[in-house]
Amino acid sequence: MHEDKKQRLEAKGWKVGSVEEFLGLTPEENALIEIKLARSS
Repeated sequence: MHEDKKQRLEAKGWKVGSVEEFLGLTPEENALIEIKLARSS
């Protein structure tokens, strides 16, 4: 995401972060998801 868009969203009260943060994933869980996504491409 472009930094200017991120700043505009945050100024309006939105929180911007990663899926890992949103779902509370461990690094291992995140790696497993990345592997599965890479295989499906």
